[in-house]
Amino acid sequence: MADEKKPAPPAPLGPDPFVEIVWLILEVLLALYILNIIANILTAVLSGHTSDNYWVNFIVNLLRSILDSGIVRIFLVSICLLCIAGIIYLHRKLVFLRRNEQALLYPELKPVTANVNPQWERILNHTESLNDNDWRLAIIEADIMLGGLVDVLGVQGETMADKLKAIEKSDFTTIDQAWEAHKIRNKVAHEGSAFVINQREAKRVIDLYRQVFEEFKII
Repeated sequence: MADEKKPAPPAPLGPDPFVEIVWLILEVLLALYILNIIANILTAVLSGHTSDNYWVNFIVNLLRSILDSGIVRIFLVSICLLCIAGIIYLHRKLVFLRRNEQALLYPELKPVTANVNPQWERILNHTESLNDNDWRLAIIEADIMLGGLVDVLGVQGETMADKLKAIEKSDFTTIDQAWEAHKIRNKVAHEGSAFVINQREAKRVIDLYRQVFEEFKII
């Protein structure tokens, strides 16, 4: 039996920029703390708090000569420049993190446009009318949509009833709803205004058509 290939290990994650910023801040604070200690020591030594020890006097004289030469000033200016560079770096990192945070918390939402069938929308508008003739028209137009669906499916027959009879339930799971809706359509078409229908019943019939159309993804 051939050896199965082991999945490749996940690639190591890169350093967290937030952790890098925290460490950089700690390093800057530590550097400033050390500089403050050194400044305090220099102040104490140069203010005359020395002893008669030869080496202490030697260090004091050496420090004075360094200060007079401007080396310490150059060093401090360099430290200040480094701190400024660090602040600029931190600012850029924080701006980068803020933008990523905004992108994650508030992603740009693209408008969602559903596939709307204009014929079906017109039928639904008819059912919301206060005119009972519009309710009948909604049923008739929905049955026209049903006829178009049956023709697309390639069902053979002279009338809609013949076509519905030729359909296998396994191929058309909402065939019962289609039959019930089509029978009511026939009453509407043949009896006209003599067929009494209210808005609630019209919406119920249209919902039967809706189940059929949703099965075949035409609405």
